[in-house]
Amino acid sequence: THLNTSMDCVSEEMLIGTQLHKIIEGKLLSARFQPIINMQDGTIFGYEGLIRGPSDSILHSPVNLFKAAWDHNLTIQVEHLCRRVVLEQFHALNLPGKLFLNVSPECLLLRDVKHGETLDYIHSLGINPERVIIELTEYQPCHDYVLLKEAVLHYRNMGFEIAIDDLGEGFSSLRLWSELKPDFVKIDMHFIQGINNDPIKMHFVRSIQSIAEKSGTRVVAEGIESHDELLAIQNLGVALGQGYHI
Repeated sequence: THLNTSMDCVSEEMLIGTQLHKIIEGKLLSARFQPIINMQDGTIFGYEGLIRGPSDSILHSPVNLFKAAWDHNLTIQVEHLCRRVVLEQFHALNLPGKLFLNVSPECLLLRDVKHGETLDYIHSLGINPERVIIELTEYQPCHDYVLLKEAVLHYRNMGFEIAIDDLGEGFSSLRLWSELKPDFVKIDMHFIQGINNDPIKMHFVRSIQSIAEKSGTRVVAEGIESHDELLAIQNLGVALGQGYHI
């Protein structure tokens, strides 16, 4: 029985690997765009580009997609494909405002496999780099802060702004904020959902907002799912919000 279970696991991994290669070769990814609004007047500030695999595949979910990419040593290829798909579809839909483009710290440290690939591609589409915000999303812990600061400076010099995703949830998000001095910090949805009924969450977000005001950083509240949450965030003076309610 143990042998059969092991063989089943191997077969499943091989199947996932095959699906992953098909997705990369056929560019079988699609983008979804979640609006990010100015909390004080409700206008669109921009969109976060979210990626999805084929709808009939176990790799439809981005969590499964990136886990499979990591397991099969294809993280760089998958992430570059995701960036291309998001940029292409953002351009094709002629969406207004900024684009928050998810990039992992480990890929940022490579400064693109081909030097300047992302910038070249953005220019080829006719998108101004100043409309693109590099959103650092941690899939694995990152410890080389000196190199990461250097990489962030490299991207800033190309015209990009920087955001840190999931503040309060990631491996090292508070230290990343201190080290990188990003233009935006995105508060993890755990601290937003139910904030109107949770004094601890309210205090956490109020503290983050206070630090942001002193450091010239704009806060994005992620995961707003009710009108009461939206009002609570608005009353705290948070600049930007996103979520299913919006």
